[in-house]
Amino acid sequence: MMVECFARRIMMPFQGVLQVIRVGAGEAESTDGRNWVLYAAHPDILAHSGLSEVRFGTWSVEQGLRRAQVRGTAAGCLIERIGEPLLGALEAFAGQAPFPLQDSLECWLLDEHTREPLVLIDSLMPEEQIPPVEQPRWLPGQAARVGFADLDELERMISQRAGKRPQAVWFERDAHGAGKGPECVHFAETFFPRLLLTTRWPEARQRHMAELFIDWWAPALLQLHHLRDRERARLERAAAQRASVLARLFRLYPKTLDERLIRVARVRACMEASTETVAHYEEPFLWAE
Repeated sequence: MMVECFARRIMMPFQGVLQVIRVGAGEAESTDGRNWVLYAAHPDILAHSGLSEVRFGTWSVEQGLRRAQVRGTAAGCLIERIGEPLLGALEAFAGQAPFPLQDSLECWLLDEHTREPLVLIDSLMPEEQIPPVEQPRWLPGQAARVGFADLDELERMISQRAGKRPQAVWFERDAHGAGKGPECVHFAETFFPRLLLTTRWPEARQRHMAELFIDWWAPALLQLHHLRDRERARLERAAAQRASVLARLFRLYPKTLDERLIRVARVRACMEASTETVAHYEEPFLWAE
């Protein structure tokens, strides 16, 4: 049975990269490269449960499989058959994460006048159907509202450039970063912001604001594969300032330039976690408990 290992960005808002291992009707997903959530999707499961897929457990190297309670003997037997090869694939391939990104369809909010991309607002896998773009807007997420002090100003900047009738366009990106837009018009790799948000702004303060948000985004951006060493070094320094997020995501960094910096940030995150008394906000994932 064929095993598929791939990754896709977690969007609306961008939070990082989701790792996926798929075998037949079974799929395992991880946002940190350590803890995996297991799903089964099969027509018979839909008939029994009314759900398109069922979460049937979690898996990690340390704890192995932890099964979820599944109602119905028939559904349980089917999940056993789906889960057995998936567990084998996890044991064989989970340690190879991060996997290559495959969500090559990208939806960008555009500048009202220049029609240049401002910020990435969504992405899809090549086989997924592109939905109509209606009233597009950038969603920074609740974590940014809590953690990035100047978010209101940044949102106003983006909104003003997008105009009163904002428009977004889907592009198909290739392995070299170039893109193909509507009517098969081709765009060079330099047309697209490399760090998902444009830093081309008319005023110095606006450019600085965009750079500050990219620094805040750094722990998640470091999971992207296309970064140049200069970009990665800058993002590693910025990510170290958000040590707790870095400590959760670092296993999925395809490359690390300053191992000592990352190690020190992880130690600081552990120390902060042991003394933390005030709750902080983490953006919820769809399957988070």
